[in-house]
Amino acid sequence: MKARGGMTVVEVTLVAAILLLLAAISLPAFFQNQTRRRAARCGMQLDAISSACRRFASERGEFPAGLSRLVPDYLPEIPVCPSGGLYTPGTPEGDPPTCSIPGHHL
Repeated sequence: MKARGGMTVVEVTLVAAILLLLAAISLPAFFQNQTRRRAARCGMQLDAISSACRRFASERGEFPAGLSRLVPDYLPEIPVCPSGGLYTPGTPEGDPPTCSIPGHHL
């Protein structure tokens, strides 16, 4: 009798188990990396807000009450946190701008 080609149920199950194991290992790392990228981008936007607030205060002698006062002269548009957080411009006392998402900072 001639042997038939193909995979047995055990082999298919083993391949599926290996693929699931690889997915279980790689997916958390992927999502953690995505979270870091969003936090880094948020930090860059906070830096731009800080710079715009300093220029605004230097030129106008007052601190901006909100981010909308920075558009369009100091920022092209109001920045949006990639994770959906809300930005505040900081304070005249020198506190930096902040994001409402924990871990997102300058």
